[in-house]
Amino acid sequence: MAGRRSLKEKAVIVLGSALLLLWIIIPSFWVFKTSISPHEEAWKPTPSRITLEHFLSLFNPSLEAVLRGMGIRAALPDPMIVYIRNSLIVSITASVIGVILGSLAGYNLARFNYRGKRAVIWLVLFAYVFPVFILMVPILIIMRAVGLYNTLIGVALAHLAYTLPYSTLMMRSYFMGIPASLEEAALVDGCTRLQALWRVVIPVAVPGFVTAFIFSFTLSWNDLLFALILLGSSKYYTLPIATTFFLWGGEIVDPGGLAATAIFAGVLPAALYMFVQKYVVVGLIRGAVKA
Repeated sequence: MAGRRSLKEKAVIVLGSALLLLWIIIPSFWVFKTSISPHEEAWKPTPSRITLEHFLSLFNPSLEAVLRGMGIRAALPDPMIVYIRNSLIVSITASVIGVILGSLAGYNLARFNYRGKRAVIWLVLFAYVFPVFILMVPILIIMRAVGLYNTLIGVALAHLAYTLPYSTLMMRSYFMGIPASLEEAALVDGCTRLQALWRVVIPVAVPGFVTAFIFSFTLSWNDLLFALILLGSSKYYTLPIATTFFLWGGEIVDPGGLAATAIFAGVLPAALYMFVQKYVVVGLIRGAVKA
């Protein structure tokens, strides 16, 4: 009976995994198919020919102008490279600041005991109770008051609302997995607390830093809501905003261009993850030892 039950459980797991895989693969395949199909065949299951015009037009102003003249491509206010540059600036800035501040806060919560420490941890967790859109109006008011409205640094700082709590909790868990005896040995050898942190803890915690950076970068890179409300000039638009130019009145006017942009937007985070995959795996495993 136990063997049969185990076999059924395995069958359920395999079936569930297969359905989940199909749920991911089918939309991804359709987006890829649309990106290499001629505009007039965007909705057909199989294209009659393969074209790269949708990808090339993203970086070729003359070809983009031809597509706009044919009524295929919506007018982008600026070259696509501008939106990519802006997204990189915002994502890297938000991720670096989030990892630095989150590491300091996480180290404090992991190593020091003081009155109110548990309340601080609950406050950090409480940040995830509210949906992001609830924070939009307060953040908009703050950014206008401090003169950071319509700036890339303003959007990057706004992203800290949801990247900083994650980095803090992630690094706290990771630091708790590092034996305190390593720092104590460094202190006995004459190092100050800061020197022990810099020479002993930080080198060991590199996988944790990388993991927190990758997740923060992905969240910031994919953000649309904060960018929409905090940016008023097209020269500061990020890549997610650029995808909205392929829509008009809720309808897709350029499915090929939208698919090509979506693929390009997903390539960079995926490539970055694959490049540092071993650090991310170690960071997640060690960071989950003591949460």
